[in-house]
Amino acid sequence: MYPVSFNEILGNDHIKRQLQCMIAKQAVGHALLFAGPDGIGKGLFAWALAAEVMTAFDQTERHLSKIQLGLHPDVHLYRPEGKLGLHSIAALRQLSEEVYLPPYESSWKVFVIQEAERMLSYSANALLKTFEEPPPRTMIILTSHSKAALLPTILSRCRTLHFHPVDDAAINGYLKLHYQLDDGICATIARQAQGSIGRAKRLAEEKGESYRVELLKLLSAAPIGCYRTLQTIVQKIGEQVESVKKQAEESAKEELYKIPVDQVSAAQQQILEKELEGLVSLAFMQEAQDVFESVLSWYRDMELLLAGGDTSGLINGDHSHVLEQAVQRGACKPLKQVQVAVEEALLTLRRSTGFTHCFETLLLKLNVV
Repeated sequence: MYPVSFNEILGNDHIKRQLQCMIAKQAVGHALLFAGPDGIGKGLFAWALAAEVMTAFDQTERHLSKIQLGLHPDVHLYRPEGKLGLHSIAALRQLSEEVYLPPYESSWKVFVIQEAERMLSYSANALLKTFEEPPPRTMIILTSHSKAALLPTILSRCRTLHFHPVDDAAINGYLKLHYQLDDGICATIARQAQGSIGRAKRLAEEKGESYRVELLKLLSAAPIGCYRTLQTIVQKIGEQVESVKKQAEESAKEELYKIPVDQVSAAQQQILEKELEGLVSLAFMQEAQDVFESVLSWYRDMELLLAGGDTSGLINGDHSHVLEQAVQRGACKPLKQVQVAVEEALLTLRRSTGFTHCFETLLLKLNVV
């Protein structure tokens, strides 16, 4: 279910006030860029803004149920597609045509382009005319975690709203309210989430454990001196990551079956199936990215201890003792080197290489064996 109100979303209250002020003054821009880190709710804000605008200007709530289900014909969502995770030229051409057609049910049309930095330059340039000559009561919302990766010509035509990571206290409070976890686990998850409510939810559903225990045990003992042990642990973590993908597939099927057949056309059914397929792929990539970022957080924590920093800033504070031991053994590595290795692993994974191969290669580069 999609949010239909800003009140349903945690954090970034300054953005909520700004958007509500724009709606109240009837000064909603035709092109907005929601910029900020992954997992903090930029896409949810875009969806809620669509609902808030439609109900504010149409003076009716008849749109909300369709928006909640993701079925409103005047709200269009575009996600990266395919093995390379790029916005297809065909999809953006369709946007350029659709934007000039009259709305079907509302007086507004809203187009949401998620991860806009994954548009090819050719595709992005094709949208320039749309940004320069927008139809009335049309809003295009781009979301991006990498504003610098967008074309300057696109940036100059958008009003940018900067989103912030959600603070640990807010995430902690959310976890206590919505999950049956003790205070210690909630505090650990809030630190691990690093401002991402999306990541916090995934960790909470796994009760803060998942791959983390095995991974930190491996990193704390490095170098382990046994390649077979490395393979065993990598395989075990790989199975947990794959299980997340399977669970996402099952959840996607359940969501699809919830929608009455007589409420959707064959074309809408195909769109929904494609969107759910994309959500499954996204869930897998998020879980894999969490694993890689946990590796980075371990070396980041060691760097903090080595520099004599405030230990309250440790992401893996519940493992501070073994972190200190690792620092004393001289297990630290230049953080930039680790970051580059993690980015290379993610890039290889996006090119459809298997997770276990990417993960094992990363650990070998870091001399874990």
